[in-house]
Amino acid sequence: MFGSVVEAVMHFAEQLCNKTAIVTDNSEITYNDLKQGILSYASQLSERGIKNGDKVILASNHTVQFVEMYCAVHWLGAVNVVVEKKASIKSLSQLIESISPKLIILNQAEIGADCYDSFTVSDFTITKGNYEPGSLADILFTTGTTGMPKGVMLSHRNEVAGALNVITGGEMSQQDINLLTMPLHHAFGLTTLRAVLYNGGTVVLQDGVASVKKINENIHVHSCNTIYMVPAALRVLYFQTRQRLDLLLGDIEKIEFCTAPLDKKMRLVLSEQLKGTRLYNSYGATESARTVYMRLDKNPEKITAIGRAVENVSIWIVDDDRRKIDSSKTHFGHLAIRGNMNMMGYYNDPKTTQSVLSKGIFYSEDLGYMDKDGYIYLIGRNNDVINTGGEKVSPLEIENTALEYIGVRECACIGVEDMRGILGYIPVLYITEETGHTVDVGNLKKYLEGHLEHYKVPHEIIVIDEIPKNQIGKIDRGSLKKIWEVNTEDKGECS
Repeated sequence: MFGSVVEAVMHFAEQLCNKTAIVTDNSEITYNDLKQGILSYASQLSERGIKNGDKVILASNHTVQFVEMYCAVHWLGAVNVVVEKKASIKSLSQLIESISPKLIILNQAEIGADCYDSFTVSDFTITKGNYEPGSLADILFTTGTTGMPKGVMLSHRNEVAGALNVITGGEMSQQDINLLTMPLHHAFGLTTLRAVLYNGGTVVLQDGVASVKKINENIHVHSCNTIYMVPAALRVLYFQTRQRLDLLLGDIEKIEFCTAPLDKKMRLVLSEQLKGTRLYNSYGATESARTVYMRLDKNPEKITAIGRAVENVSIWIVDDDRRKIDSSKTHFGHLAIRGNMNMMGYYNDPKTTQSVLSKGIFYSEDLGYMDKDGYIYLIGRNNDVINTGGEKVSPLEIENTALEYIGVRECACIGVEDMRGILGYIPVLYITEETGHTVDVGNLKKYLEGHLEHYKVPHEIIVIDEIPKNQIGKIDRGSLKKIWEVNTEDKGECS
């Protein structure tokens, strides 16, 4: 086992020197090429004064240069702070003030920052920095959907453990040619990239799934047999292919989803259209990478579960006081997770760190329960679960049920204050319609009444053009609550 991902890359540069490591729109490089690029960038970073422990803000993109630079920073023992590809100095001002980076590398030149184009090929190489597996490797900032973004500190040991979770949980092979479609400044994309490189595999980088033509080209030109995507991207492809995913993904051997549970309807669609394809649902957090895996095609009787803990990871359910409980669908609690992938803590925020991390155990804000076979079922995030009339309601259950109704393309459920002052909060459902369909919300409500307990049925169903999502495709419930508040205020003014 290697102490860091970049050490694994250097090993494979010797053992698998001519094997393809990375494929992008514009280039294809071997592990030996990758090694030379890393050493070249490391030399130039060193000349700019970068050394062990220094922080480097690095804008992500789906290029060879990004991967080489990311690994070069680690080779020196410095710390990557990966940000989204369109980041500007202005948008980064608060982050810069917080972490005091030694260098900023963006996709385009700006005052006060370097860019990838400012680095050239260099023959000068530099030896590996003197750092330990437990030293800080990355600071990844969360999307901040539940408040201000937090800087998740990950050591090399954390990242190696996260990579191994992906390799073992997703049964990754060194022969796989992996198509990555996710943003690389978020945990799903970056952890998958690290896992492929740690395993000596091949990665094909594609920026999103907007182009079905590009996906088809990558699958067939580069013989991709594995694809990673978020559930929201799968739904986009489902409708772009006129609900025939088999025509696009029929040759794929493995598909993995993460960031949000794959809904029941899409699980059934995949099982029907992609017989023989290995289907994985994985679960994790920026703070605790890919701890749960579910083989969807092998466990139809567990269709609503997110999976079981992977090897070398322990998970149990606890109450608000962190006491272990015997959980069930009606008696759920927080996921408590132990394993080497758990973060070091939040950057410059010991108080928040202590609220979720204790003695190496990560106490998630996600609520769920575990069955007798060890399969875990998510109820939702702590702030998303709706307390209505003394009952706790899972927005995921309502959404999964609504998605089975003909004509509902996407949906999202939120809890809003009961203005009558009776129930505390009530569920409200927002939906979008499939092209060519008009959903009768009255009939949809009757359908939900026939499939859900009465207190789970949304008090209002609202049709909108698009469900708001964050950069990685998660439902942005905060934005929906703002939409509700604005519309409620407007109604009040008119009355």
